[in-house]
Amino acid sequence: MEKAQAEERMQCVRCLMPFEKRFIGADGECVICREHRKKWLNRDYQKTEQQLIDILNHYKRRNKNKRYDAVVAFSGGKDSVYALYLLKHRYGMRPLAVTGDNGLLTERALKNMKTVVDQLGVDHVIARRDKEELQSLYRAYFQKTKNFCEVCYLTITSALGQAALEHDVPLMVTGFAFKVDSSHFRAARRYCFEDAFAAVVKDSIPEDVYKKYITKDVRASNKFHLVHLFDYINHVESEIYDLLETQLGWDSAGREDKHSDCRFHHMLGYLRRINNDLTSLALMTPAALLRDGQITVEQFRTMLAKEESLFANVEREQIDDFLQYFGVEEEFLTSSLPPVALADPVITEEDFAPLLEARHRNNKSKSELLEMLIAIIRPEVQRDGGDIAIVDYHDHILKVRLLGGCRGCMIGDQVMIRYLEYLVRKYVSDDIILEHAKEPAPL
Repeated sequence: MEKAQAEERMQCVRCLMPFEKRFIGADGECVICREHRKKWLNRDYQKTEQQLIDILNHYKRRNKNKRYDAVVAFSGGKDSVYALYLLKHRYGMRPLAVTGDNGLLTERALKNMKTVVDQLGVDHVIARRDKEELQSLYRAYFQKTKNFCEVCYLTITSALGQAALEHDVPLMVTGFAFKVDSSHFRAARRYCFEDAFAAVVKDSIPEDVYKKYITKDVRASNKFHLVHLFDYINHVESEIYDLLETQLGWDSAGREDKHSDCRFHHMLGYLRRINNDLTSLALMTPAALLRDGQITVEQFRTMLAKEESLFANVEREQIDDFLQYFGVEEEFLTSSLPPVALADPVITEEDFAPLLEARHRNNKSKSELLEMLIAIIRPEVQRDGGDIAIVDYHDHILKVRLLGGCRGCMIGDQVMIRYLEYLVRKYVSDDIILEHAKEPAPL
């Protein structure tokens, strides 16, 4: 079995990670590296930073008579700390740091939070959740999916929405860095993340409990604007660490543990390892930094060896803690689960036939083909309370806007935008780059 699996995999020539052959192109480059090169390596950060400045200035004007002009997702991890620092010191914003208590915050994270907000002189709120209630959500979700990060995302999103609504601050900012943190696999399906979450937990969690974490109706009615700061400015790992350690007194844990703010972060790698999920390691920090040119091959090998050792040698105490928290036996960690039943798709492969025919006849422009594509998928997006519109198409760059319940969704860029990229390249053209052009809230 191990030999067959090895024969079915190839090493990417760029990030040096193993992939199934179907994810490797003729040039030997994996799909993640190919997407990364298209979206990030030639990005004009001088231009995109000016776009960011224009957005921030808009909210400075909008909230000039209010206490805050932005709410910032603040986990105590390096990227959220750096985002808060930049907003305050580089861009002159008056941010409110918002922490969604996900139940898994470490003592190091809490200490770092206090150190940073004291140094920066910013206000900080922690949206607390009932611990037993939150644990019940983690258990219900994990026992059907073997994932748990999604519950954390929802605590962050709902906390940001609550703070934005309370203080009338539509601008929500995160330090999420897609360039080094997100999968660039082309999503083969689309789904509303909040509806999917509800579908997973509704049989075991009371509706009035899990609905506290679903905020798409609030986002839609209040025109929230979510900005991922590192979509606009370059994310350079070493520079971030240097600044936080020297200027803010942030404890980096020796730069050995990227997510030392999460109680069970080591278990993510451990679960992937014991389930032989080799491809997912390509999304981890060493491979991401190598494909971005931030480290050498020698540095990559050293970092990867440390990370693999970290996941291979998780302490027995943490494994037992994890099993107890999620209410499972150890055998469950390597078990196979049936797929979660989500809403049936509104559109099918047959619905794209007119688009394929128009493309084959070559009697429509790419702009017209893109309009046809959006019209085909719109009913499915609208069913989930969202909508989608084309803002502009020029020079191989398609700008779209997510509306309704999709607006301000932290997972929208990871699911909806990835799915749309997949459709665009499958049915229209593989050379199109997709950008999410978010609409500012009115003055």
